[in-house]
Amino acid sequence: MVNYMKRKYKKIHLIIIVIIFSLLLASCTSEINNEISLFTNILEGNEISDIVFYKGYLYAGGLEGVYKISPDDYAYEKIDVGDVFLVKDLIVDDKYLYIGHDSGITIYDGNEFSIILDDEFDVPDVRINSLMFDNENCLWAGTYKGALKYAGGKWESISIDDGLMDDTIFLIMQDSYGGMLFGHYASSNSGISYLKDDKWSYFTVDEGLPHNYITAGIIDSNKIYIATGFYDLGGVAVFDVSSEGISLSQTIIKEWGENGYKARSINLDNDFLWVGTEYNGICILQNEDFVQLDIDDGLANNEVKSIYFDDKDMVWLGTRNGISIIDKSEIYYEFNQKN
Repeated sequence: MVNYMKRKYKKIHLIIIVIIFSLLLASCTSEINNEISLFTNILEGNEISDIVFYKGYLYAGGLEGVYKISPDDYAYEKIDVGDVFLVKDLIVDDKYLYIGHDSGITIYDGNEFSIILDDEFDVPDVRINSLMFDNENCLWAGTYKGALKYAGGKWESISIDDGLMDDTIFLIMQDSYGGMLFGHYASSNSGISYLKDDKWSYFTVDEGLPHNYITAGIIDSNKIYIATGFYDLGGVAVFDVSSEGISLSQTIIKEWGENGYKARSINLDNDFLWVGTEYNGICILQNEDFVQLDIDDGLANNEVKSIYFDDKDMVWLGTRNGISIIDKSEIYYEFNQKN
């Protein structure tokens, strides 16, 4: 009986040691994971499509609405802007935050909101994919049934009947010479429609685009960078801009990671091109060198839908699973280490 009790206590003692060791191991693993994570992640569980700065705060829009975020301590709250679902794009002017979503456009002044487009308006479609102010400060919106322009207190529409290649518009931009660029997505006639001096021109893979599906774009001086792709195909198209129009001057087609070439979002920091991908995280390019960071480095999700640089040298990445924040210097350190 004594030997049995000794064996029993020895077994219990061993179990306790194993439990303590497991807890210590988990704690150490957590600390290690925290040490190797390059990013601070917030709003996890929320899909974020766009991030902008407005009246001292960051605003992030996504699947469930709009969030207001302190740039100092990253505290956030969901703001009341009415019945808003699936926010696709945010832009700002001196007065308002403009929220483009699946049911129209809502504007917010920091306290109250109002609706400037919904299904009560006589327009072909109110499902907003993109927003833009042109050189005359008129508001444009891309929808699944053409483009909308808000001028003189009313909405005007542009469709394939007016010269667009297709009515599904995911990107609208205007260059410094007044040319209007419309990027199409997820349709048989996708590509770029470009209007200048009442003349239309079109760009597809036949003219050199990496892919016909247009996902994002930025303008820097006299160059336009266009992100393209679908599933594992895609890349970046670079256009030169002149008084004559735009011309495709370069394509950047890289396998951003093991899941292909699609570029989902794009931004530029001096000579570093930042490309958010659909499946491979964030990639930073300088000439032919690039570094790729993903969930293994602490990124909230491998689909990066927006890239925002604040004035404190912090980078805000909107992903399918929240926002990842990092100091540029850490990214460029990783870049230099890997190249």
